[in-house]
Amino acid sequence: MISNSIASTNSTLVPDHTDQAKEGGQVDRTEAPPRTQKSTLESDSLSDLASDYSPDTGLSKLPITEAAVHKTASATEPSSSVSFSSSILASEHLNENNKRVISLTAQWNGKKLPFEVDLHYTIGELKNRLMELTNVEPKRQKLMLVRGKLPEDHVVLSSLSLKNNQTFLMMGTPEARVIKAPEILPDVLNDLEEDYTPDDEAFASMAQNQKSLKNTIAKCNINIMNPLRPGKKLLVLDLDYTLIDCKALNNSLADVMRPGLHDFMAVCYEHYDIVIWSQTSWRALEAKVTTVGLLTHPDYKISFVMDISTMFSVMSQRDGKPFRHQVKALDIIWSKFPQYTARNTVHVDDLSRNFAMNPRSGVKIGAFKNGALSRHTDRELFYLARYLINISKALDFKELDHKNWKSHRKTIS
Repeated sequence: MISNSIASTNSTLVPDHTDQAKEGGQVDRTEAPPRTQKSTLESDSLSDLASDYSPDTGLSKLPITEAAVHKTASATEPSSSVSFSSSILASEHLNENNKRVISLTAQWNGKKLPFEVDLHYTIGELKNRLMELTNVEPKRQKLMLVRGKLPEDHVVLSSLSLKNNQTFLMMGTPEARVIKAPEILPDVLNDLEEDYTPDDEAFASMAQNQKSLKNTIAKCNINIMNPLRPGKKLLVLDLDYTLIDCKALNNSLADVMRPGLHDFMAVCYEHYDIVIWSQTSWRALEAKVTTVGLLTHPDYKISFVMDISTMFSVMSQRDGKPFRHQVKALDIIWSKFPQYTARNTVHVDDLSRNFAMNPRSGVKIGAFKNGALSRHTDRELFYLARYLINISKALDFKELDHKNWKSHRKTIS
């Protein structure tokens, strides 16, 4: 799982160098993988993430590593996670019908549901079993049995690296409780969405803000998922309302993903190392990027992911009045990876307040909301791609004025 925890994690994963050992040399991942027509997605809906995927479930916080990500291509490959056994433990047993069974516990909606299941069951049959316990239809179930992927319904349980008495997260909402998304959503602005545009970096040097920055840097641990590539610039991307419509959770992936998402990521990957930084809990973040396919797409790789635990609060000014809010301080990344600085980093977000510590590095784009309707006209990522490709040739990003980036819209139909 993804972790950018400030606190220490419950387990440590060792990078998987199996492929390297087999070849007897270094693995070269510096080149972008070959382009393909479409991404293969293992789910067609995010409908169950809204109500059941809570940061307060109490499950252990475990990091995801490059090894775990690269093993998601095949649903039948065993997981490399150290918290899951590499094979079914000897404690599996035979039931009265001489069938191999294993004990599992589904954690769902704040409840723990222990049960036994035949290892010859497929994921689809397991979902039918869970429907008996939860009244959640199979099509609405997401089973986090294997880290970093959602096994397809035809996969047999015995082919997965499951552990006897293993607890796994189940996400899903019973049909009776599903709230269908209305065709038109009102533009509601709440306190958490209030925004402002920072004018300069003066307050970034304030003593209290600098103290918060230093404390966050000292406690922050960033887990690399894919190697940083020499000579590439850095692109930091927000997730909610920038790349996806996080409120359209009952809709298909076509409605949730911003138009051109995977093509945008692929063309930017040729010039930039890519980081996802979201103002949300790490568990919700992992579910979203996994389901949308950002971690397993063949045309690009995500270098690392950061969550709300790597943000901190600052005091700034809005309309002449004190305004406390959280920020995404790029100095955190720069302190960990000195090859990146204000000279070669650009930060894209739909909330300009997140740029407050580094306003000259920020590119604010329009929010992607009500995806079911707006996806027919939204072209923001196409415009942004052209801009990012053009500025990638610049020697020093500090000399750029990103406020004028939208002038590139007129060059695209």
